[in-house]
Amino acid sequence: MAVACAVAVGDPALRLVGDLGVVLAGLIASAVLWIVGGRRSQRRNWRLLAVAPLLPAAGTVLSAALDPADALELVVLRWVPTVPGYVLAVVAILSLVDRQRLRSGGLRLAVELCLFLTACVVAVQLLVIGPSGSWTHLALAEQLVLGAAVVATSATMAAALTLLGVIEVRRQRMALVLLTGAVLLTTGRGLATRALLTDMAGAVDLSRFLVAAGLGLLAAAVLVDPGPDPDSTTVPVPGRSTALGQLLPHFAMVVALVIIGFVAAAGYTPTLVSVVGGSVCILLTAVHRWVTVRDAGRMALRLRRSEAYFRSLVRSSGDAIVILDDALRITWASPALDRALGTAAADLVGRPLLDVVHPEDVAPLTGALPVAAPRTEAPRTEAPRAETPDAHVDHAGLLLLRLQDAAGVWRYLEAGISDLRDDPDVGAVVLHCRDMTERHARELALQGIAYTDPMTGLPNRAGVLKTLEAELAQAGSGASTLLLIALDGLASARENAGRENVTRVVAEIGRRLRATVRGEDTVARMGGGAFAVLTDGADADADRLAARCLSVVEQPIMTPNGLVELTAGVGLAPLEPGVGVDELLARADLAVRAAHARGEGCVARYSPAIGEAAARQERLRTDLQGASARGEMFLLTQPIVSLSEERITGLEAQLHWRHPDLGEIAPAEFLALAERNGLLADVVRWALAEATSVAAALPAYGAPLRIGFKVPAGYAATGTLVADVEHALTTSGLAPERLVLQVTSETATTGDDRTGLDITSLRLMGVHVALDGFGSGSSALAHLTQLPIDIVRLDRSLITRIDRDPQSRALCESIAGIARALGLDVVAEGVETPAQLAALAGFGCGFAQGFLISRPIPPAQVEPLLAAGAGALLPSFVSRV
Repeated sequence: MAVACAVAVGDPALRLVGDLGVVLAGLIASAVLWIVGGRRSQRRNWRLLAVAPLLPAAGTVLSAALDPADALELVVLRWVPTVPGYVLAVVAILSLVDRQRLRSGGLRLAVELCLFLTACVVAVQLLVIGPSGSWTHLALAEQLVLGAAVVATSATMAAALTLLGVIEVRRQRMALVLLTGAVLLTTGRGLATRALLTDMAGAVDLSRFLVAAGLGLLAAAVLVDPGPDPDSTTVPVPGRSTALGQLLPHFAMVVALVIIGFVAAAGYTPTLVSVVGGSVCILLTAVHRWVTVRDAGRMALRLRRSEAYFRSLVRSSGDAIVILDDALRITWASPALDRALGTAAADLVGRPLLDVVHPEDVAPLTGALPVAAPRTEAPRTEAPRAETPDAHVDHAGLLLLRLQDAAGVWRYLEAGISDLRDDPDVGAVVLHCRDMTERHARELALQGIAYTDPMTGLPNRAGVLKTLEAELAQAGSGASTLLLIALDGLASARENAGRENVTRVVAEIGRRLRATVRGEDTVARMGGGAFAVLTDGADADADRLAARCLSVVEQPIMTPNGLVELTAGVGLAPLEPGVGVDELLARADLAVRAAHARGEGCVARYSPAIGEAAARQERLRTDLQGASARGEMFLLTQPIVSLSEERITGLEAQLHWRHPDLGEIAPAEFLALAERNGLLADVVRWALAEATSVAAALPAYGAPLRIGFKVPAGYAATGTLVADVEHALTTSGLAPERLVLQVTSETATTGDDRTGLDITSLRLMGVHVALDGFGSGSSALAHLTQLPIDIVRLDRSLITRIDRDPQSRALCESIAGIARALGLDVVAEGVETPAQLAALAGFGCGFAQGFLISRPIPPAQVEPLLAAGAGALLPSFVSRV
């Protein structure tokens, strides 16, 4: 472009090359504005400005194509499309600034725009028309085109000046580049017009450079524009502009007057437009000054009202505001602090905050208050201004501190800390304080209630937990032990003596325990019938204290309804470093369980063995879920032989669990665990279905074999026994008469009518019911006639001495005789010696089962055993017996 302009200067015949260079500059500027402006947030504004250079380029191309002979016609052809381009530029330039900033200017901005426009008209008309201003020889249409050109270019410069005056500071560089480009562009086009009309070839060449430079600056403006600040929350204040914006109106007036003076000094008579324009500039400058003073007065009045309003709010607020400087020295305090501290509040000003608070609050305050930093300006001593934006507030949370009032009483203040030292309007640390003295006293009272047991007056569970936390934090400083005392017998005492008397009993137990321990020991009620004692001393001292506590608990207590006698289990758990409160209570609870397992009125100390046992129980409880689905549950069968037929006539299915890590688990252990955790029904239901399937799959060697299965008491009480048995029989296809359900006398004689009805329903279905373990526990001969049974299974405790104790033999013989008379089959369990088997055969016992005959074997080994002897078992041995 510069080369094209230079070529046109060197050879006037190549004027067209220079014009084409200017056209190319316009196209490039338009492309840059369009592409780069599309990446800015104000996309439409920059792209609207990108259209403006295209219209003057179109005028240049149009004039070159028509090539009129008359210079005036050439000027008109160029300006006809150029004027709309300047109008577009004015709209685009003004839209680059936020609308709210334009609207906030009000009358002041309108006066400035008129002043800029008038001053620019004075300057531009001098370039286009000339100092003499003689254009009377022009036709009306030509006068209108040139007049529109003067107004349009002047409006463009005025818009650029207005943009520079109101744009935010961070974008002033862009506005300055845009103004410079508009000035060069306007000057170049005005100079070109003047040169064409007066045949000044040199001026035409200069105008090309000015226009090309102006277009380049327009393109550069979009490149340097940082765009609006997305994080800015500043709202323009009406009547205000930037510092540069306040100087521009005066500068425009001075420029207009200087131009008029220059024309007069050059010997020309200023045109009417210049004289009128200069006068209007002076008048508008005065109006602008008046509007500025008026807006400033209104702003000052608004600020005074706002200041008075917020000062009244601060004065009447219940929360006190305290201002600290960088050294955390109190520089100002609101009147609300007087209501809390009285006359002592005024004495705090000028003193460091850390010197006036309670000594115990110094450390928390030091950690919470912002670190002091050196500042270059003096700290402020007045109240914070109401216009402080919330964006600069940094809340550090609430802190409780104490200050002395005029009477020397420490008052509790809840303070919120805000570091506003980076806020130029405040420049300090602000404390928002609220008097919490009465509330703190109420909280202490409520805290005492929350940590005290109302029945005994002792600390409750929450209180002892708080004490334990403090003790565990110092567990390495001395030996301490937690005693957990669990009372036994409260349920029966409540039935006999009544609930109110039991309440008195528990309160008396608490009083006795408090009187038994030392003054520094802690006694607490954990809830229900549990007490806790926290004591210091060696293990032997703790053991002796546990014995004394157990002794006072077991002393009878007189009530209006008679004596109440209780006992307890005491568990001891030492406090150790690294052990939390929950783990300590769990250890004490395990020790109490161990004490109860030993019997009534026992004491147990926690040991790793107890912990390992508890861990084993917890793992078994977890792993028991889904054990059957994982194939860990299995059945073993133990043959039952008929002594008269000398063959196997039945099997007893025994449930076993092989844990993948712990190995074989005894049925008594995991069945009790399953019952406590609600898994018993699932386990027994699986075993019942498996047992019936095993029996149904066995081939028949003579009479079909029966299969027996022990029904736990907890499972029988669930009420699903009949439905589960029916489902197992239906699924497996086993005949009901081949199934023998073994129940204990406790199960059969329970007070639950449902269990008795279930057993009766099973017998009606054809299922046989056996009384298991007869001769042990609470079984009696009367059960043989009262219970709905078909088989009696003699307990192994009766069989053990049958071969060498005449009384045991006589007892077994009597039971067998009574059972035969009642039509019941008799099965002897636990036969382990030939002598026991001979004794049973001697008095006519029907069936036998035990290790002598066969140990429990997998179901897969039953069929080969039956096939080898065709159902018979040691016929020669049995015959000799």
